[in-house]
Amino acid sequence: MAATEKNSNSNNERGTREQQGEEHQPEKKMNFMQRFHANHGFSDTPLCGLTYVKDSFNFYKKNKLRLKNEILSGLTVAIAQVPESVAFSFVAKVHPLVGLYATFFLGIITALIGGRPGMVSGAAGAMAVVAVQIMEPNGLLPVDKLVSLGEISGCTEITNSCKSLRDQAYDKRVEYLFMVMILCGILQIVLGLIQAGRLVRLIPNTVMTGFVNGLAIIIFKAQLESFQEVDWKKGFEVFDSTQAGEISSTDIARVFAEELPDLSTDQLNTYVAQILSEADADNSTTISLSEFKSNKDFVIHTGYEEQKMWRSASEASTWIMLLYVFGSMLIVHFLPKITKMVPSSLVSIVSCLIFEHSVNRKAIGADTPTVVDLSPVKGAFPTYHSPDVDLTPESFGIVAPLIFSLAAVGLIESVLTLQLVDEILEDTSDATGRCTQECVAQGVANLMSGLFKSMGGDAMIGQSTINVKSGGIGRLSTAFAATMFLIFVVAASKVIELVPVAALTGVLFMVVIYTFDWSCLSLMTGNVRSLCVPGRREGEDKGAHRVDYAGRRRRKCFADTTDRVRLQDTFLILLVTILTERTNLAIATGTGVIFAALLYAWDNSFKALNVVRSVETSSDGTERVVYRCSGELFFGTDRAFKNEFALRADPNDVVLNIDNCRVCDYSGLAAMNSLCDRYLALGKTLRVSNSNPENVLIIEMLGKKFIPEIFDSDEGVVPPLTN
Repeated sequence: MAATEKNSNSNNERGTREQQGEEHQPEKKMNFMQRFHANHGFSDTPLCGLTYVKDSFNFYKKNKLRLKNEILSGLTVAIAQVPESVAFSFVAKVHPLVGLYATFFLGIITALIGGRPGMVSGAAGAMAVVAVQIMEPNGLLPVDKLVSLGEISGCTEITNSCKSLRDQAYDKRVEYLFMVMILCGILQIVLGLIQAGRLVRLIPNTVMTGFVNGLAIIIFKAQLESFQEVDWKKGFEVFDSTQAGEISSTDIARVFAEELPDLSTDQLNTYVAQILSEADADNSTTISLSEFKSNKDFVIHTGYEEQKMWRSASEASTWIMLLYVFGSMLIVHFLPKITKMVPSSLVSIVSCLIFEHSVNRKAIGADTPTVVDLSPVKGAFPTYHSPDVDLTPESFGIVAPLIFSLAAVGLIESVLTLQLVDEILEDTSDATGRCTQECVAQGVANLMSGLFKSMGGDAMIGQSTINVKSGGIGRLSTAFAATMFLIFVVAASKVIELVPVAALTGVLFMVVIYTFDWSCLSLMTGNVRSLCVPGRREGEDKGAHRVDYAGRRRRKCFADTTDRVRLQDTFLILLVTILTERTNLAIATGTGVIFAALLYAWDNSFKALNVVRSVETSSDGTERVVYRCSGELFFGTDRAFKNEFALRADPNDVVLNIDNCRVCDYSGLAAMNSLCDRYLALGKTLRVSNSNPENVLIIEMLGKKFIPEIFDSDEGVVPPLTN
């Protein structure tokens, strides 16, 4: 039985290698480019030819069952990605097609040239919550900033292209988003080629936990907007409407005078008359509340849509939306426990769609918002588009932080997803080449996304897990998923428009629940008192303290090691979570890594260095003191190192043995030099015995600043340490 299982596993591993084009070939002499691709993980991709296609065709021809699993898993992923891509488009405040196209380009390109077969990429929440910074009306590019940059201006004459500053600002922000994605893709390619993906190993797990939790909070807050609606009456009050609930032509003219400042009075009156002719159904020269609400173009033009209020609990539509939300959440959670043949998110969306259009609208009459109410989809194939942006040094300076943030977020999320898939597949091989290849693939995909009017994305942890566990471990599954996804977008756009927004909200609420790391709560909700004011352990002296060689009392660390670690981890998680929610992932991750490094240095400053003092008598009766130092001497331990010496109590002959100590930086050498100067000032001699070659190298590297005479070449002057 065991032998059979072992042989089966071996065959599966061999099949996976064949599928990825990694069949053993006789070694051949490689040229420079071949060696470059081989060293950087490109040897099994179309970048080096059609070997992958040929090997994959032969593999699937011999393994038809594997072909079936790949196709079914790809189809499942494609269907499940549709509602998520639409939902994340709304998170980023862009047209649904902008997110849908991003999923296609990320999926197809990473499937062909990505580093991890079976890993799914698309429009993800991590990128959406960063990209929204450029789409926010009060974000990086508000109306006044775009006016000062010369990107938008008021109309000079009445034409069909005459738009308000508000509308122009939104269109220009979208163009900037496309340009940002192009630059982000280029930056990711560069970061991939220099193997920056390996730096992810330096990110502590506490920092990643904080990022994940912050991301979940952002997605959760974004979904609450689905329970808000336009506050029409508040909008009326802003413009001093009449008590009868009507807006006069005078009020309308005042609104558009601010939005179209370059129009003359006559042109403005003509423009207002056109608005009235479109919205005034009863020709009363005023617009009633019902007329106002029915004219969406007028609403967008004047910006009334920014006035939001919570839906009333007395409305039936509110309760129907809550039914959709909780119903979707229950289906997503419990359906996988029954069957995994179909995606649970798809079942929840379809169930809400059928109920909305067959029961709610026909029998109950409590219509709820659908995707088309927010933005029509009108699915079509993506087309090439060059961003209409005048990128000046000033405008580049505004969006540059966003470019770096998007690049960092995408690569971090993708590399972490790659590591997760490796763990699921139990792939223990070196992932350096795959990380490099994946970073380059993500960059190419985001570059293409910007050129084809999409918002870009990165690897998707949830969809990648679904794909791999469904049997999609090869490139065929992800390539087929991307292809079918585009077919769904083009052929079923009208169906997508009918999906209730509340159903998407319920699906994303479950994404929030599954994304948030709930295990960290046990760390945060532990005994807080023990973290800040640790109690005295059994047998411990209440006044226990440390005394150095000079007789000075040392204050004990504020907490035991375990308590200190718990407190530090809790601090890092909370810090990164707050920064992720308030700023972005790049700032949060960078700050978290810096604090983690500082806390590590702080901890090691107490325990990384050990100094043992011994008094010895030579054959001629003279005394000398030998300090044997072990551990690491760096900026975190240099102060403690200098405090270990009893300068005035020591005899004239002092020896410092650093054979078992590693001098790490300039601070360590400066500490020894300062110590030597202090002994010389007292008329004593400090000799340093060193046989560690690493210490010799750092001394030579930093030059002759430090007194070479203090180093004793005679290692025999220091007797061996005796027990």
